[in-house]
Amino acid sequence: MTVEQRKTIEDALNSIPVSVRKGMYGTMEGVEEQLARGDKIIFYMRPHEVPGGFYIDKMKVSEDD
Repeated sequence: MTVEQRKTIEDALNSIPVSVRKGMYGTMEGVEEQLARGDKIIFYMRPHEVPGGFYIDKMKVSEDD
């Protein structure tokens, strides 16, 4: 995962309500677990345009910078 990809995911997770930051897709620990498994596509939560809303997005993992 590149530094830019990690920052994008961290920013997205920090933008969602604390109450939903849990599990595989809502924490950096969950993202790290996906990477450790060797997943090539990482799923994570991000805010939605609807106030208070969020959704699960995905990103294809690139090689480290």
